Amino acid sequence: MKPTSLETIMAVKEVLNSSAFKAIKTFSKLNSDQGVMAILPEELAPVLNTLKTLGMGEDVEKITQKIGEISALVVDESSGIMKDAISEVKFSDAVSIVIGGEDAATQVLREAMYGSVKKRYSEKLDVELNNAEVTPYWEMATGTYNLFAKKKVDTNLSDFLAERAVDGVFLAMGKEEKEIRRDPASLGKAVVTKVFDYYKNRKS
Repeated sequence: MKPTSLETIMAVKEVLNSSAFKAIKTFSKLNSDQGVMAILPEELAPVLNTLKTLGMGEDVEKITQKIGEISALVVDESSGIMKDAISEVKFSDAVSIVIGGEDAATQVLREAMYGSVKKRYSEKLDVELNNAEVTPYWEMATGTYNLFAKKKVDTNLSDFLAERAVDGVFLAMGKEEKEIRRDPASLGKAVVTKVFDYYKNRKS
């Protein structure tokens, strides 16, 4: 039996919620298993090296640790941020998402909500970073680094970390969505199995 429009939308949202949950769980595990550097953006390294050349070597470890702690804190709160984003998205054509590419649902969410999700991450980071008094060090280091670097980095630390965090979440979500599409029944949600199996059979 052909799924209704409501069932199709429900299935897409179930896939997104599961993908988001698994993606965030992966980030949390990385932080737990490999330490703070596992979740920090790689662009951070040259900026921290700039701090060292400015004679602030002793502060670098403290700053790295603090930024890592704050990033981990925001990752832990990502579930709520992503759940809200998914609930706010209006799917004008959920069927095209179901029969689309292997990360079609993730890409629709990204296109619709990237700006607002990044803003919420950035606001959260901003509060924590200001409390930790990390921002002045960052501005000093990026100002010096950007004078010579071909690839500039954002002098706003909250925006810089938020963008990398959101990019990472969406990338990981896309990978999780791909796995669910391979075996919809693995999600344990009848509506997902019904919708994805129906359109998969029609496609083939």
